[in-house]
Amino acid sequence: MSTEPPVTHEHAHAHPVPTALTDAPRHGSARSFRLALWSIVTVLTLVCAGLVAVNLLNGPRLLGFDVDPAGVVASANQRLVLETNQQLDDVTAAQVTLVPNMPISVETSTDSVVILFPQPLAYNTDYTVSVTGVSGSSTGQSSDFEVSFETEEPELYFLSRGAAPDAQTGAAKQPDRVLRTLIGSNETEAVFEAPYIQEFVPIGAELAVVTLNADLSSTLTRVDSDGVASALTLPGGGAVQDLEAAAGESLLGFRFTSTADAPGPVYENHLFLFNLATGVADPVLGLDAEPVQAIDWGFMPGRAELVAQLYDTTMLLVNPLLVSIEADGALPEPIPLGQFSALTAFAPDGRRIAVSDSSAQFVLDLSEGTEDTLTPESVVGTTRYTAGLRFLAGGDGFVQRLSEFDPDTQQVRQNLTLVSDGVERVVYAPSSGAESIVGFSVSPNDQYLAVQIVPNRDTSVSDGYPFEAQSTDATTLFVNIATGQITRSVVGFAATW
Repeated sequence: MSTEPPVTHEHAHAHPVPTALTDAPRHGSARSFRLALWSIVTVLTLVCAGLVAVNLLNGPRLLGFDVDPAGVVASANQRLVLETNQQLDDVTAAQVTLVPNMPISVETSTDSVVILFPQPLAYNTDYTVSVTGVSGSSTGQSSDFEVSFETEEPELYFLSRGAAPDAQTGAAKQPDRVLRTLIGSNETEAVFEAPYIQEFVPIGAELAVVTLNADLSSTLTRVDSDGVASALTLPGGGAVQDLEAAAGESLLGFRFTSTADAPGPVYENHLFLFNLATGVADPVLGLDAEPVQAIDWGFMPGRAELVAQLYDTTMLLVNPLLVSIEADGALPEPIPLGQFSALTAFAPDGRRIAVSDSSAQFVLDLSEGTEDTLTPESVVGTTRYTAGLRFLAGGDGFVQRLSEFDPDTQQVRQNLTLVSDGVERVVYAPSSGAESIVGFSVSPNDQYLAVQIVPNRDTSVSDGYPFEAQSTDATTLFVNIATGQITRSVVGFAATW
């Protein structure tokens, strides 16, 4: 066996070992690549040309549509947007069909068709929208579209008071309850209960509730979406009345009167705003920079502005959130609107209010500064007057409660009348001469009336509450405005959407 060390070569493998790849001719590979690239480019060009040709030969194609099923029943002037793949010629209302039929208007925006609903749509309803002859502005070709959607129904709340304590049997007071339900359902759910509930208002998915204490003072409670209740701090010991909420502003408002033995400042029907974000209640200031004493008041729908009626019947328009730069940060002066005997209603558009005096009802348009008189027709031999009014969300119509006193029979006849486009139509009339209409409200989509009645005023018994007293058999009927049909009834009152 040899013992010599292996021979090493300093330059071994200094150059790459020839292979089939490295030794192959390079110019042929480049030519193949160029041929493949040109083939791909040619194919893509042909595909693009084909797509262009297809677009030129075909009308617009519907890519999708957008609509809010809850929004279209909540307020007027909501919209449906149809999106296409081409710029469009103008589409007119004559090309659009809505089933079930409702008023519409149409706009065209570049590659979209916008269908506007000037009136809210009906609850729980399947709608089909058909658009014919939609033409592309660059192609001249046209297409037809059809889409369908189903609307939703918002929840509503009402107050049902429990039976009073019975001294003879020893039965305790049954709790009062704020209940949640749908018109299209017979099911109800208790959201909040307490021994004595005076009133409540929804604040989004939450509630604000006024309850009565043993000394007749009030507790203001916030109930969150999970049913958890927390007390809010009032200006002192006293009574809360006319609780309202400003939608989207985290504001509550109420009139406040101190109890006789309450320490600190004494209030009597003073108007306060409670900021839910800060937990602070501040008085509303009047023309003299003193807290306003009001006999009635309300928020303008969809805004933080409010209208307050003073003791001398002057109506004041106040914006508590607006800060005037010219006044170095001071709140602007309230605007007097005139003197009227009653503040009747607020229009959903946030612009108009209804007021009245001894002679007539008036509609004040606060955006235009105009005043229109509403004069109900007279019936020979009777005295007819408007005892309540609620505006519709869509258009200029309204529902009014008319009362007619007949001097021959000494009876008062009531009915609820829809007034729209100058035409009156009775929507609801009591089923008997003993029935009384106590109040009413209109659903946000103008589809239903919530009519609070006392079935028999001759046998009616008051529940004896110091504020917001009601008949123990107070009942609310839900009436379809279009047909006059009663769709549901509940034992309770203050139905609120």
